[in-house]
Amino acid sequence: MKRFASHYLFVPDMGFLKQYVVELDEGRVVRYFPLTEEIESVEWMPGVIVLSTEKAEKFFSAFLLFPFDFTTMQPVAETQRRQLR
Repeated sequence: MKRFASHYLFVPDMGFLKQYVVELDEGRVVRYFPLTEEIESVEWMPGVIVLSTEKAEKFFSAFLLFPFDFTTMQPVAETQRRQLR
């Protein structure tokens, strides 16, 4: 089980959530919750974590977008997408 936190989490149909933790098991999102206190084994990631699902899948995968422009809440030309596992 791995945990990642970021400035923002983007969840489809919900939008941006500020300072959330994503918990992954074998590359699948098990749960996500607000980061309200320091939690053991949470890796802080710069940028935005995006939850995404393929049409055939019934679970979310998590991707990091970095760098990210927080003033416009948009990716920039240099933004790269990396799957979190």
